[in-house]
Amino acid sequence: MNVKAVRQRLDPAKRSELILDEALNLFGTSHYSIVTVRDIALACGINVGLIYHYFENKDHLFRSVLAHALNQIMAGYEARRGARDNDPLSDIGAWLDVQIEIAPTVTRMVKIMADYAALNARDAQVDQLIADFYRDERTLVEETLARGIAAGLYRPVDTAKMARLIGLHLDGIFHASASRGDDRIAADIEELREFILHFLGVRPDRA
Repeated sequence: MNVKAVRQRLDPAKRSELILDEALNLFGTSHYSIVTVRDIALACGINVGLIYHYFENKDHLFRSVLAHALNQIMAGYEARRGARDNDPLSDIGAWLDVQIEIAPTVTRMVKIMADYAALNARDAQVDQLIADFYRDERTLVEETLARGIAAGLYRPVDTAKMARLIGLHLDGIFHASASRGDDRIAADIEELREFILHFLGVRPDRA
């Protein structure tokens, strides 16, 4: 059966998700500025005009793509948190896990944000999406560290500085994978996990 015909019969919600997924793939592998709405329509197997039925313009689509990627990460984290009773890193462990499990999405998201940061023009809504994401990451790490310190599981540390270091290291792992062309995202995140456990003074029998 013709793939294009199948895609054109998708219900509106699924078609919108298809557009977002294909746009994420294109924005995440090429520079945002050179990807056209027509490119995205071709990847989706739909008419260009149909994209404008869902999104006002390319900027609206870009914001929606970024929100789509960020929501996937947060949804994956929420699905894993609270289910790690045997993990001494608790919610931080869930956060690291989701980075590994949806690494392709995170890789594209990091590239999109880097490309956006290099643009001269700013979009207040995009800036807010990015700021909210990093705020949520910082909060979950700080709160997990504070609980662990209070319970005597971790040695006392500056939770704000530690949260920033973890966030910076995660970003660096994805940037390094792209720039070096290696395939070490999962391995590097596992090594980050080991470093965090060691830095927090978690005994080997609890790790």
